[in-house]
Amino acid sequence: MMGDPPAPGAGPPPPPPAARSLLGRLTGAREALVAVALSAAAAVAIGSVRAPAADLEQRVAETSDVYVLPPTDEVVRLSLGYRAALADLLWSHVLVSQGLHTMERRRFENLTLLLDAINALDPTFREPYLFADALITFQMSETPRHEVVKAREIMERGVQNRPHDGEIWLALGQFVAFIAPATYLTDPEEKAQWRLDGARMLARAAELGGGDANISWQALGGAGILGRAGEREAQIRFLQRTLAVTDDEELKQKIRAQLDKLLDARDAEKYRRRLDGFRELWRRDLPFVSNTAILVLGPPRDPAYCAGGAHADEPRCATTWRAWAERVEGER
Repeated sequence: MMGDPPAPGAGPPPPPPAARSLLGRLTGAREALVAVALSAAAAVAIGSVRAPAADLEQRVAETSDVYVLPPTDEVVRLSLGYRAALADLLWSHVLVSQGLHTMERRRFENLTLLLDAINALDPTFREPYLFADALITFQMSETPRHEVVKAREIMERGVQNRPHDGEIWLALGQFVAFIAPATYLTDPEEKAQWRLDGARMLARAAELGGGDANISWQALGGAGILGRAGEREAQIRFLQRTLAVTDDEELKQKIRAQLDKLLDARDAEKYRRRLDGFRELWRRDLPFVSNTAILVLGPPRDPAYCAGGAHADEPRCATTWRAWAERVEGER
């Protein structure tokens, strides 16, 4: 019946739908007010500490670097055999850190230590050698002499580990012959010695860059340094070796013109005949191979004609290009 009390153990009757809707709206409003209050409290807290933190950040700046890696030998051991991977990781760190240090206008103090570690991990990794001089000297303060010497040491390490890389020889020669003496070195005797050393490095770059005319053209400046230093014979050898390996016709004409000025008429004529004789043999014997290949293969030789020793002293029976050149000159 309507007036009967609820059965024992039964809960209170549910509120009517209208009451439930009002209760839900009140709960939502309370939660929204709590969220607003918490946000306001957080904003007040942030505002109270932001200004002092910003002021501290403006007054305190990082002025030095901390090198956390062990000595290079230990770095190699810690790589656990993943030497190239760790070298790549450190090289990426070097490039990013260089940009950050430049933006912050401070020196990258750990750069040479990191380059040493990279070289020890992967001695044939060429990019650190190619960019070592630029990274070390492109700093926000004056580059001290010991870092200039260190840049040369790292690049010389590069040509030791990659002795046939003409581009590294070129970068090294340009730094030693031109950049360092003109910009960073102050002692006249040291400048002169570095220029001579760099010219010899450029000569090696020209020899190795025979197939790359760009390397040969850039290295050609080393011949002028040798000439100004009185190293006439070295200058002539530089030009002759470059002429022997390059395939660039414009460069050949330029070198021939320089040689004509350096050699007397008799020597110039002998050299031209020897060079023209070599090219004639090359075109007649193996015209489809490169200049370097024909130099490696040696001069063509007729075994039947040269048998018995009767013609052993003739150029056509020479077994090496050096012997061939000596016999050609002996005939003139």
